[in-house]
Amino acid sequence: MKGKHIDLKSSLFKLALILLMVTVFVTCVPERRIKVARGFAPKPCMDCHKEQLPEFNKKYVHSPMSKRDCEACHLRHGKLAVRAFVEGEERKLCYICHTQMASEMEKSVSQHTILKQGRCLPCHEPHASDNKSLQKKEGSEQCFACHDKGPFTRAKRHKPLEGGCLTCHSPHGSGYAYNLVKEETALCRSCHDFGKSSFMKAHENYPVGNSKCSGCHTSHSSSNDKLLRESIHEPVGNAQCSLCHKPADDAEPLTTILSGDSLCYSCHEKEEREYKKAYRHPMTDQGKCLSCHSPHASDYPKITLKENVELCSSCHEGKPDLKVNNMHEPIKKGGCIVCHDPHASENRFQLKYSEEKICFKCHSETAAELKKKYTHEPFSAIKCTECHDSHGSNNYKMMRVPVKDLCYTCHEKERRDFFKTYIHKPVEKRDCAVCHNAHASDNENLLTNSTNEICQKCHQSMYLDVEEEGMHPLFRKKDCRTCHDPHASDNIASTVMPVKDLCYKCHETMKKKNNQSSIKHLPVDEGKCTSCHSPHGTKLKFQLLDKPNKLCLSCHKRIVTTEARKGHIEMEEGDCLSCHTPHYSEIEGLLRDSDPSLCLKCHPVDTERLRKAHRLPLKEIKHCITCHESHVTEGPGLLKSIKHEPFKQGKCEVCHE
Repeated sequence: MKGKHIDLKSSLFKLALILLMVTVFVTCVPERRIKVARGFAPKPCMDCHKEQLPEFNKKYVHSPMSKRDCEACHLRHGKLAVRAFVEGEERKLCYICHTQMASEMEKSVSQHTILKQGRCLPCHEPHASDNKSLQKKEGSEQCFACHDKGPFTRAKRHKPLEGGCLTCHSPHGSGYAYNLVKEETALCRSCHDFGKSSFMKAHENYPVGNSKCSGCHTSHSSSNDKLLRESIHEPVGNAQCSLCHKPADDAEPLTTILSGDSLCYSCHEKEEREYKKAYRHPMTDQGKCLSCHSPHASDYPKITLKENVELCSSCHEGKPDLKVNNMHEPIKKGGCIVCHDPHASENRFQLKYSEEKICFKCHSETAAELKKKYTHEPFSAIKCTECHDSHGSNNYKMMRVPVKDLCYTCHEKERRDFFKTYIHKPVEKRDCAVCHNAHASDNENLLTNSTNEICQKCHQSMYLDVEEEGMHPLFRKKDCRTCHDPHASDNIASTVMPVKDLCYKCHETMKKKNNQSSIKHLPVDEGKCTSCHSPHGTKLKFQLLDKPNKLCLSCHKRIVTTEARKGHIEMEEGDCLSCHTPHYSEIEGLLRDSDPSLCLKCHPVDTERLRKAHRLPLKEIKHCITCHESHVTEGPGLLKSIKHEPFKQGKCEVCHE
């Protein structure tokens, strides 16, 4: 038993030793990495975008760019219909990394306009720049890319400008107005000692330390000494503060000696008298001078708080709309005060001149049109604003409504009348000005040309295809309106009445005879005169559309029974009218005379050949068309193709005595 126990222990020891050796062997062998298949391996962006490589040589490189981490901002494959950024808006894209700025801007009182619009790239390069903070331009030049440089380059310049805009302003936003780095007064105190004797003397010893310096001084540059603003209230310029304020040693030195407009009128007595007019600006009427004017100084004429259009718009917001395509020129050049008196006037809307005169102060050439023979009613009444918006509009010539709708705002009846089958093209396009002047004309109905010339403006080519001989008399006189309605009609070609009635309006004799006749040409009976005649004219007599033979055969095609068209001599020459009347007759076939009288007019003589052929004198023959065709045949003599056998053999005596 003991021997067996020793063998078992020995076996277990050997097994443990083997397991230990295997474990050591496995753990000591170097790790063999198994590469996982993953489709296409991504290529570095710069393999394709080599144009971006020079960016790495610039002084300042955007952190993701320096790490070649393009996908920090860009989507590798892009996104359909949008730029390939991980965020659509520039600001939000930048804020992914610039979290501190995002937090600061959220709390800021004012923000740079560009940033408010969600944009960063107007100021910063996205990849690299030779300027600090990846700016596109260096220092203040970056600011002048948007801001007018003029107000910064006047003769007297604020000293901090030498250090650049960021001396006083934060580039992105701040907790103070105008992106200032401090509250205005505190910012000025950074450089100026308000308690200094020279400072006190310059301000007449008034305690201005807690007032806003920008009320009198410009913060950038000025044409005046001491950086006073461009437009200065005279007492301020003369350092006569006590003209408006209580003495400097008073308990309340900054309080004015009088209140409201009483203070202003203590000097401006003349203006007070002039403002007592029928129409007064509400601010003038209420004595609120400081609603529009600064009491000390401003950068605008007449020490107004803003440029005049901007100033007026601060109350008159949206009325008028100044964001229109066609703005009245005076507003663009001189603002509202070109036409309006800002204080008071004897004219409605505080106009500088009466409504009857004010437009003509500039539009003198239009005023001359009032002398013309015919004037448009709103124009003769000088009611320009019935058609035009006095400030501007998005329509041609500052019209109140689109030109195509303007005329119908008054001419509603005409609009209904013009709703017909055939409409004159300008009327269809609602382009009345093609034919009519808007203001006045020496022609009736305000036409742009005389009645007999106006149609030619468009229809000149009609006269090129017409000879004098074949011209309709009315067309020759250019009297188009006798036949045509100039606007619209339910009759073809916009005629004033159906063609049949229209022609008979002048051709009364023909109408009378036609009504009395038993046989009528079908086009005449149907009132289709234009089937044969041009209503204006042609190069042929009687305004015919073609030579008679061609014209008649265009309908009467079965008359021609042979290609040779050998036949009746008159018909061969194309004169159908030698036998037929064109309009009406009492004889079948619209013949001019009965058979044989009609034939005997051309064949009156009994020649030997005719006597031999007919066996009788011509005058004794009762009917020619019993044997003859009246137009054409394939054989000689115009004989009918189907013949009685004795007749064919010339044996008349078989039947006749």
